[in-house]
Amino acid sequence: MSFGTRLREERTRLGLTQPAFAELGGVKRVSQHLYEQNVRVPDVNYLLRLPAHGVDVGFLLSGKRSLTSAAEEWIPRRRAVKAFRAVEEFSSSRGASPLPYSERERLFETLCAALTEDDTGRELTRVGANH
Repeated sequence: MSFGTRLREERTRLGLTQPAFAELGGVKRVSQHLYEQNVRVPDVNYLLRLPAHGVDVGFLLSGKRSLTSAAEEWIPRRRAVKAFRAVEEFSSSRGASPLPYSERERLFETLCAALTEDDTGRELTRVGANH
């Protein structure tokens, strides 16, 4: 997979248009388009601006997701927040002994994994480093 393809994939993962992504990198839309078409290669300043906005620059350069990127949400943020709140509510509704952190984390990952499947059970997106 080429750099341009990975760049487009990362932009799509973040739900951004070419102009919006270009702005993150401090370039114009036409430059973003040329990067995605493998006509031009971005400079290091462009790449250094991207991680602050959730872009996995390691993936752009190597094709391999970084551990922190792989662990990031791959479902809409609002769904992840709902899942987190549900886990916390469930944990605290158990009375005096809330679930241990490791159990809450496991329950949260299970809920997120369930939220990434469509009605046919086919996985839509990845959640967590092990999925």
